[in-house]
Amino acid sequence: MAQMNENDRMEYSVLMSRGRDAERTCHFCWIASGIAATMLLSWAIAARNAGLMLPVIFAVAYGFYTMVHGRSQTRLIGGYVKEFFEGNDSSNSGPLWFTRLGRLEMVPGFSASNADWLMTAMANVVIVTSVIFAWVFASAMPKGELYAGIATGCAMAFLVHSISETTRLRQSDAAAFWRQVGMGAVEERGSRPQQRFAAR
Repeated sequence: MAQMNENDRMEYSVLMSRGRDAERTCHFCWIASGIAATMLLSWAIAARNAGLMLPVIFAVAYGFYTMVHGRSQTRLIGGYVKEFFEGNDSSNSGPLWFTRLGRLEMVPGFSASNADWLMTAMANVVIVTSVIFAWVFASAMPKGELYAGIATGCAMAFLVHSISETTRLRQSDAAAFWRQVGMGAVEERGSRPQQRFAAR
């Protein structure tokens, strides 16, 4: 697309604004859940209560999944802009931010953002810390081992899922998804049920 008409400019502007809003929202939610989780962790440690470690795990999980959703939305918007506004045409005089950023990531020595893995690591450190303290304080309260076991199960589920979600998010190419949509409807080739006629 050599030049953008008024509708294209308006759509581009709205998409970029929506991407900024999604990124900002995911950062605010991540920061709020991090503050809440560390406050809950400090209260649970002060109370020496294994049951109070569960809200810590849930606070981290809520913030993490909000962050993953925001990052996913931002990458989908970036892929859409890259595919439909920037295109692969080298003579494009329109916006080329995402195309050039993709090329820059292939340059030796350029360090791509590792923020996704950093956030996953931070979340998992808080989760593992809460599980350790849940087991330390399990003997000090009735049913403490039950609470510590529940916290351990929730933590293990979160650890596995957070790593797999971050891996999926880092390896996915949002522009490729939009490229498939841009190809139009694809007829699925499969075996059609054959009609059987009974001969009488």
